[in-house]
Amino acid sequence: MASGRDEMIKALKSILIPLLREKGFKGSFPHFRRRLETRIDLLSFFFDKYGGGFIVEIGASPANGFTIKGGPHFPPNKVNTTHHVPCTRLEPTEDHDSFRYDEEPVPPDIYTRLAYEVVSLLPKAEEWWNSDKVARIIKKKAKQQGYINFD
Repeated sequence: MASGRDEMIKALKSILIPLLREKGFKGSFPHFRRRLETRIDLLSFFFDKYGGGFIVEIGASPANGFTIKGGPHFPPNKVNTTHHVPCTRLEPTEDHDSFRYDEEPVPPDIYTRLAYEVVSLLPKAEEWWNSDKVARIIKKKAKQQGYINFD
């Protein structure tokens, strides 16, 4: 019998991932990236250590990848939200910061329902990626890294 995590991943892969591909995202579960002219949009999934839920993080990186101050450089095809890039969470509600599939009673369609809930939050992700704040942060980081001259 498949675990709740396996069922959740299956639902995300069948419902959400095709939409991410249509929007230009590449990568494999759990890390996805979309390369644009001035930045890379990032989206990652992280499951609870003991099961029952997951979070979705979105982030952004300069177009040339991300260098941690005094540390390694992560190229565009490897950078993800774990690399100290500017990021935030897509949260299902004000009361929950993670998507739960273990709260009793568990509805039979919980995995599909949660996958569609993440889909419903993609406009918020686009809004964040396209925000002036993110643009300023990415521009500043790119200049610090010395890879892109925006002047």
